[in-house]
Amino acid sequence: MTTTDSAAGDALLLALTDVIRGAASPEIQQAQAMLLRRLATQGDVIPSRVPAPLNITEVGGYFNLLSTLGEDEMRTAMLGSALGLATETTLAVAGGEVPPMHLTSIPNQRPEGEAGAGVPLAVGVRQDLAPSLAAALAGVRAAGGLLPLWTPPALPGPGGLVTSPLPFLGREVWIAPSVATVDPENDPVILGRAATDATAGYRLGVRVADGTPDAPKLAWTGLVWDEAGGVFVERALGDISVLPIETVLAPTPFSATRIAVAPTGRGDYAWARLVAPGGLVAGVSTLGDELALLYTPDRIASSAFATRLDAVWNGSDFVG
Repeated sequence: MTTTDSAAGDALLLALTDVIRGAASPEIQQAQAMLLRRLATQGDVIPSRVPAPLNITEVGGYFNLLSTLGEDEMRTAMLGSALGLATETTLAVAGGEVPPMHLTSIPNQRPEGEAGAGVPLAVGVRQDLAPSLAAALAGVRAAGGLLPLWTPPALPGPGGLVTSPLPFLGREVWIAPSVATVDPENDPVILGRAATDATAGYRLGVRVADGTPDAPKLAWTGLVWDEAGGVFVERALGDISVLPIETVLAPTPFSATRIAVAPTGRGDYAWARLVAPGGLVAGVSTLGDELALLYTPDRIASSAFATRLDAVWNGSDFVG
C-alpha cells in the first residue's frame, strides 16, 4: 500500500470513527449498529501487530493455535470474520439487531431573533408519523406562519429526569416554549382564545397571513407570562388571522389538548404537548415493547427506562 493510500485509509477511518462517536441525530444512531457490524466483520479498525496470513496454510495455523488453546469462541469469530459473516460475538459488538423502526429527523421552523435561539434545527419523530407532520409544517409555512417544535435530543441515561416516555418513542413533540406566551403580539404561536369561542379555557393557534383558509380574522386574547407577578395574564391582541392547531394537525396522527385554566407556572408546559398515541392499546401495550421498536437492547438497558419496561399504557401514560 502506498503512503497516499494509507493516508486516505486513515482519513476514512477517522471519518467513520467521528460518525460513530458523534451519533447525535436519531438517524445516525439508527445507522450506528449497522456500521459497527460492518466494521466488526470486515473493517481493519486497528492495525494488527500480528502479520496477516499470506496463504491458506497460515490461516489454518491460526485456527489450529486457537483450537490448541481452547479458544473455540474466538476461533468461530475468526472464521466468521474471514468469511464476512456476523457471528454472535460480532453482533454483540455491533449492539444487537437493528430495530425495525427508527426516529426520523424533520427540519424545524426557527423564527429569527432571540425566540429562535432555543429552537432545535430538527425534531425526531417516529418514521411512520414523520411524513404527515412534515407536510403539516410545510402547509403552515406556505400560509405565512411558523410552527417551531421541540423534542429531547437523546434517550436519557440512568437517573435522568423524565416526565413522559412518549417524546422518546417519537410519539410526542412540543411547541417550542420560546415561541409562545412570551410576546403574544409577535409570537408565531398563540396560547389563548378567540372572541367567538363557545367555551372557556385556552387553545393553541398559529399566526398566518390574512386570507388563509380556515383562519378568519377574529379578536383574540393571548396569555403572556408576567415576570413581575410570576403568573400568566391575559392580553388583548386585536383582530388577527390565526390557524387553529386542530386544523394544522388534522392530517396527522398528532393532537393538542385545550387547557381549562392558565398554566400554573413558567415550567408548566402541558399546553405545549402534541401527542400521537394511536396504536397504543390500554392495558396491553408495554413500554419495553415500544422502546424495542426504536432502540437496541443495550441502549434500552443503559437508559432511564431500564427499570420500567413492564409499564403498561393506561390510555394517557405508561404506568407500573
